[in-house]
Amino acid sequence: MSIAFSRKLNDYIKLAKPRVISLLDIAALAGFVLGLGKSVNIFSWIHLLPVLIGGSLAAGGGMIINGGLEIEKDKLMKRTSWRPTVKGEVSKGEAYTVGAVSAIIGIAVGLLDNLLTSFFIALGFLVYVLVYSIWLKPRTWWNIVIGGLAGSAAAWAGYAASSGVFNFESLMLGLLVFMWTPGHFWSLALRFKDDYVKAEIPMLPVLVDESTSAKAIAVSNILMIPFALSLTLYLGVIYGVLVSVLSMILLYYNFRLMKNPNKDEAWRSFKFSSPYLAIILIIAIILKLV
Repeated sequence: MSIAFSRKLNDYIKLAKPRVISLLDIAALAGFVLGLGKSVNIFSWIHLLPVLIGGSLAAGGGMIINGGLEIEKDKLMKRTSWRPTVKGEVSKGEAYTVGAVSAIIGIAVGLLDNLLTSFFIALGFLVYVLVYSIWLKPRTWWNIVIGGLAGSAAAWAGYAASSGVFNFESLMLGLLVFMWTPGHFWSLALRFKDDYVKAEIPMLPVLVDESTSAKAIAVSNILMIPFALSLTLYLGVIYGVLVSVLSMILLYYNFRLMKNPNKDEAWRSFKFSSPYLAIILIIAIILKLV
């Protein structure tokens, strides 16, 4: 492998946002495990690979395309000024091409499970690129609210990979991801409000004052908690107790932010909401398997 190729591959990996993909993979894994029937054997797990590989390729492709779309805005934001597209290491055309090819391959890999899995992988990609990145993000604060469906699709794809169906349990898992998204990203946007103002991206904290933003974050998370607790119907009381404790901690940080609506408190709220969803999903996985 040449040094030039290695550097280019590293650039694409950076643009694909591995940390975001890892959370989407955990959501897909949780969906997969919850969708497993009672008669589970070693062959049941073979279906996990296509949804994780296909989903990761499609999600990464979408984020690479996003990097190409937002070069000019990323230049204005300190948080994103390091991206290879901003530095000129990856051109806009390259980002579009590599991202699209990656997504197409990912969607095709999903077909190794079933058509429904491939559909949800494609749905996540299309929502992120067309609905969120191109349509909503530059125009309205509803961007991250509706854009959260891209994360939901990962959970639905995982569930479909093991069960071949879309049902109420799958719906609730996906809606948990959907409802978690606004409060999480509004905390980030409040922390980096100056960046979003410079780039003229209409995230909610850009359009309203800090106090209103803090209240919106708290309300969003309060509305999310019932969806998190709804999985108690399938995972039992222990799940409900653990999620209740985690949710109380999350709201504690939200109420601190409401009391002192500043960037430091917004960052603390964001730093806890980051692992909050992952921990809940991991709890769901463990309790389903034991």
